[in-house]
Amino acid sequence: MMSKKLNKRVVVVQWKRFSATDIDVFSSLKGFCDSYPAYNYHTLNNYLSKKKVPFENDEIRIERQPLIQKVRRPDLPKVLFWDFDFDKLDWNRSYRTIIERVLDKGSPKDWEEMIRFYGRENVIHSLKNDITYLSDMTMEAVCEYFQLSKEKLRCYTKKQLNRGHWI
Repeated sequence: MMSKKLNKRVVVVQWKRFSATDIDVFSSLKGFCDSYPAYNYHTLNNYLSKKKVPFENDEIRIERQPLIQKVRRPDLPKVLFWDFDFDKLDWNRSYRTIIERVLDKGSPKDWEEMIRFYGRENVIHSLKNDITYLSDMTMEAVCEYFQLSKEKLRCYTKKQLNRGHWI
């Protein structure tokens, strides 16, 4: 037996009385009708199911649209995170570790993907304020790439404060 692929959809409601851009999104038609009892679920469901066109009157336009799921992680190689459960990484909470790892072990393509995901300004902010260790070679590359001086990097200032004995 072949499994039927379920296409998740949402209900998009455009309110004409406010402006052309006032839009609400509901996870289901039932949810919309529960919130706005003036609209009958069965009538709208029949209309949207049979005609496959939006329901529209003077004050509202209602249509079902496919749910587009946003990618919640960067496209980085698993090998960079060999010591983590890659599928369970929290890409937002673990940003310091991820940025540090990509900068230290990643390729130029990985750097570009990290910047695309986190944003250039956020990566620079992390370098200045959050990331406490980078190798000397990586620090040089980071300074050249982002046009920063070493003194701006937290990892550099921390290294200067924690110099070991020179004996």
